[in-house]
Amino acid sequence: MDARFNECMKVARKYVDSATLESLRKPQPFTIVTATALIWLQITAAWAVALLGPWWLVWLPFVINCAVTQGMLLWVHEASHFHLYSSRRKNDLWCDVFFAAPVGMSVAAYRFRHMSHHAHLGSEQDADGYPYRQPIKGFRALAWVMVKALSGTMGLWLAVDKYGGAARKDAAGSSVSPSWVAPLVTLVFNGVLLILCVLADRWYLYILLWGYPIAGVAIALNIIRTIAEHQPEDYPSYADGEEMAMVPVARTTVPIWFEKWLMYQANFNYHVEHHLFPAVPQHNLAKLHKHLFDKGFYNQFPGNLQRSGFVKFIHLSRNRRNDDFSDSVEDALAL
Repeated sequence: MDARFNECMKVARKYVDSATLESLRKPQPFTIVTATALIWLQITAAWAVALLGPWWLVWLPFVINCAVTQGMLLWVHEASHFHLYSSRRKNDLWCDVFFAAPVGMSVAAYRFRHMSHHAHLGSEQDADGYPYRQPIKGFRALAWVMVKALSGTMGLWLAVDKYGGAARKDAAGSSVSPSWVAPLVTLVFNGVLLILCVLADRWYLYILLWGYPIAGVAIALNIIRTIAEHQPEDYPSYADGEEMAMVPVARTTVPIWFEKWLMYQANFNYHVEHHLFPAVPQHNLAKLHKHLFDKGFYNQFPGNLQRSGFVKFIHLSRNRRNDDFSDSVEDALAL
């Protein structure tokens, strides 16, 4: 059974004193510069291969860009907690220029909704809860979620609903960087990239290697990761024919290097630690995880530690009859 997040919180607070927590909150600007350089080195290498290399190698920049765009989204998340730099203005400017705007976002628009994810995890008030609320039990439900994600329709909906003009306008009041920076960088970066593709006589690569990884693959990976992190084992569950409230759950993942590169950059895999202590920046989450592990935290909550997000996602998608919601419906009818 999944441990409720509140139960984990009570135990974790016994193991992490204020002095330990304060030592883990210190920012490390060099870490941010290094991570940013690595992201952009991968982007540069991927597009060099795409525009100058042979056609049969196009799969390589595709995979790299899928991982890179996902990583950029996770760094936007990190910046939404003001973890890049102690200066909030520099934090947002750095994020908008190097992470958010190239993929069509702004950190202010992301932050506007994301804080509800921490305050209302598992409830209807979680404005970032759409990924882990996706029904995936049974082949048809799973296939439909993947079709919506990989077709790009869900990505386009998010672009308008969560990051579009109206969303940015709503978030403008709380923005600590100029509201024109992100749209300008989005236009300039994507315009230059499209021009380079046209000059190389490979205009279609802009859509295949940049547009689609952002609008399709990134959404699918986000759903897989978030369901593995937050969807309860028994979701959805019913009582008296009505769906019961979701149990708030968080899980930490310790994946192999490829899965971490593809889906868990910025130490996003330490998700229990992040939710328990959101003031701790990504570069210290591994230290926090080790501290909790050594204290026996995960001996008390073994179900909150997993080896693979992909494996957990598949496990959650299965039920006894491999038929959409058959377990839950049968349980409801039996009452």
